[in-house]
Amino acid sequence: MPTLLNNKNVLISGAGIAGVTLAFWLKKFGFNPTIIEISPTLREGGYAIDFMGAGFDVAEKMGIIPALKKADLNISEIAFVDKDNNQHGSMNYQKIKQALNNRAFTLLRSDLAKVIYDSLDKETKIIFGDTITEIQQDAEKVQVVLKSGVTRSFDLLVGADGLHSNARNLVFGNESQFEKYYGYYTSSFTTDDFINEGRAFSMFNVPNKQVAVYTIGKEKTATFFIFRSPEKLNYGYHDIKKQKQILKDEFMNVGWKCDELLSNIEKTSDFYFDSISQIKMENWSNGRISLVGDACYCPSLLSGKGSTLAMVGAYILAGELKLANGNYKPAFAQYENIFKPFIYKKQKSAQSFAKSFVPKSNFGIWLRNQVFKLMSFPLLTNMLFNQFKDKELKLKDY
Repeated sequence: MPTLLNNKNVLISGAGIAGVTLAFWLKKFGFNPTIIEISPTLREGGYAIDFMGAGFDVAEKMGIIPALKKADLNISEIAFVDKDNNQHGSMNYQKIKQALNNRAFTLLRSDLAKVIYDSLDKETKIIFGDTITEIQQDAEKVQVVLKSGVTRSFDLLVGADGLHSNARNLVFGNESQFEKYYGYYTSSFTTDDFINEGRAFSMFNVPNKQVAVYTIGKEKTATFFIFRSPEKLNYGYHDIKKQKQILKDEFMNVGWKCDELLSNIEKTSDFYFDSISQIKMENWSNGRISLVGDACYCPSLLSGKGSTLAMVGAYILAGELKLANGNYKPAFAQYENIFKPFIYKKQKSAQSFAKSFVPKSNFGIWLRNQVFKLMSFPLLTNMLFNQFKDKELKLKDY
C-alpha cells in the first residue's frame, strides 16, 4: 500500500519559469500546487535566452522539447555591426548548436514560460492578479493574507517570484541584504514598426553601451539594450515611464538604429528594464518556506543560464520533496546540498565575466570582434560552449 504524502498543499508565489516548472513537477509527484501571480496574465516579452545544458535535460523529462522547437527563434548568426550596419565580426549560431549536439534553442523567456504553463495539469490552480501581503507560519501550516483580502492556509510556501521576490522580502528581509549589483542595466521590448531583414542577432556597440535587434515571428522585431552604470539608479521597479526615460537618455543620438528603435518605445506592451544583479543567500529556506530560481540564486544575465537553472532548481526541489514523502525539513536541506555548490560555481563564473561584458573602449570593441571571427573554427567553438553542457551536474530520476 503506497505511503500517503505529507504536506501536499503547496503555494507557489510567481508564474515565471521557476514557478510553473515547480508546479508541473509537484503535480506529477502527487502534490497539490497553487500558483499566485501578481500580473493579470502570463508576462510577455523579455529578452532572448540560450536554452541548453541541464535545463534542456529537464525539459526533455517534461516532454516539451517539440513545443520548444516550434518556439525557437532560429537565429542564424551573432553579428557585430558598425553605425553604417557593416559587419565586423560574427559567429555562426547554427555551428554553435552543432557543437552542442543540437541540444540548444534560442527562446524568448516568455515563450519558455508559456510552453511550460501550457503543459500544466488542467487541475493545477492558478490565481492571477493577486499577491501575498502577509506570511505567518507555525509547526503545522503557512498562513498568507492576499492583497485581495483573502486569508488562506497551505502546508508549504515556495517563493518563485524572481530577482525582486515578494516572498523573500516578507520572510527573509530586505532585498539589499542579498543583491550584488554588477554595474549594468538591461532593457528589452518588441516593436512592429521596424524592419529587420534576415535571422541574425545584430549587435551594435559604442564604449559602455550595447544594443541588438533580432526578428521574432514574421513582422515583429525584438530589441536588447545593455549599458554600464557605476552606481545603482534611483527609480521604482514598477515605474515604467521613468525606466523608458532612462533608456532614452542613454541611447538617443548614440548612432546606428537606436533613435528609430526608441521612437517606438511608447507603443510597446512588453517593456522590460532591470539591473544586472545576482542574489546570494546563505539559506534558501525558513521553516515551511523555501525559495527557488532567481528569488534565491539569481546568477544574472552574465551567466547566460538564469532560466535553465530556474528549471533545474524547481525539478530538484520537487523531486526531493517526493523522495522525502513531503517531509520538508530533509527535502529542503537536500535540495540545497545538491544544488548550491553548482550554483555558486555558475555565479562565480558570471562574476569573472562582468568586467568584460560590454567593452569599455573602441579598442575593446575591436578586440572582441577579432575574437568572434576566430570562433568560426570548430575547435574554439567547442571549447567555448563546453561550459554550457553542465556535465558536472547529474540529475536524479525522481
